[in-house]
Amino acid sequence: MGVLTLYTTFKEKGIFVVAVQRDPAGFNPDMIWEASSYLKKYDDKYNLVLSVKNASTGISYTTSVTKSVANFIDINGGVISDFVEDIVVNMHDSLMLQRKDK
Repeated sequence: MGVLTLYTTFKEKGIFVVAVQRDPAGFNPDMIWEASSYLKKYDDKYNLVLSVKNASTGISYTTSVTKSVANFIDINGGVISDFVEDIVVNMHDSLMLQRKDK
């Protein structure tokens, strides 16, 4: 268990999604998307990080959002999926603009 804990702490760094977006022709992977998050002990600030890496060039772009956990939870204790979706879509759009600007 100790080795697994060290691996997830230092290697994965909170990554919970890795997705490959292939080019339209279907040959080589074009972009690798990673989503990670972290929450410090005794802190209410939830940090969500979204990054995209071009598989052929290795260039990566990252964006992050820090919000209170209370923003994501409704009065009944459920996750507000519309709020989460809006944040993720804005982060995605921001990364796409960064890629096109450079």
